[in-house]
Amino acid sequence: MQSRFFTKAGLYHFLFSLEASAQDFVTVYIAPPSFPDYADALLLGPKYGAYANEIKEAIKTEAVTSGVEKYGTGAAIFWNGIGSKHIVLPPFPIAENKVSAGKLDVSILYEVLERRHVIGVVLVAWGSYAVGIFDAGNLVEWKTGTGYIHKKHRKGGRSQKRFARRTEEQKKDFLRRVGNRIEERFGSFAPDRIFFGGNRLILKPLIQECKYLQTKASKISPRIIDVRYADREALVSSLAEITKSLVFTF
Repeated sequence: MQSRFFTKAGLYHFLFSLEASAQDFVTVYIAPPSFPDYADALLLGPKYGAYANEIKEAIKTEAVTSGVEKYGTGAAIFWNGIGSKHIVLPPFPIAENKVSAGKLDVSILYEVLERRHVIGVVLVAWGSYAVGIFDAGNLVEWKTGTGYIHKKHRKGGRSQKRFARRTEEQKKDFLRRVGNRIEERFGSFAPDRIFFGGNRLILKPLIQECKYLQTKASKISPRIIDVRYADREALVSSLAEITKSLVFTF
């Protein structure tokens, strides 16, 4: 088994090559709430029965289960008997469950890729943040900022405890400010998906301090975008990471 990340353009090229092969495929689309149960229940008849068994084994591999959990977007499965066997985890959720046999069916995956997506992005490190809205791939709203957080105090005793309390208060104040900026910038939009990046340990306390994120919990992607800095440059470049698909080939 191999795994590869594809940009949007790269995935289109990959799908075109599959279509050009003119081979018979079993095509399975699984929406996030139905994974892996929908695949486990596949019944494809005598001609494609072996494919169903292979698919059921493939989705149980550690890499696939880990990837599905990380992406949270369901899966598109394209399977035939002569070596072209793929599981695609798209950047945005698959909307329905569907199975077909014969001609390759890429219609639902194309719909996922071509749909107009409104994406909220929140990048946070201790002391800096960048929040923005992408609409159809364009950054249409954004805000960056900083906040001072005192470094850990090395001395012991009361002084250390006093500085620790001050640091925690500064962190809470900073997260409240970030939460306010999220609500200000996202409030007039309706993001289909919200992506978090930066220090992954910040996400949980940020949600606790931000009522907007609490009300949009179902929209928050489980994927954490890997960025070193929380600034406008990182915000702009995050879209390339957000729109990547993960493809497993067996």
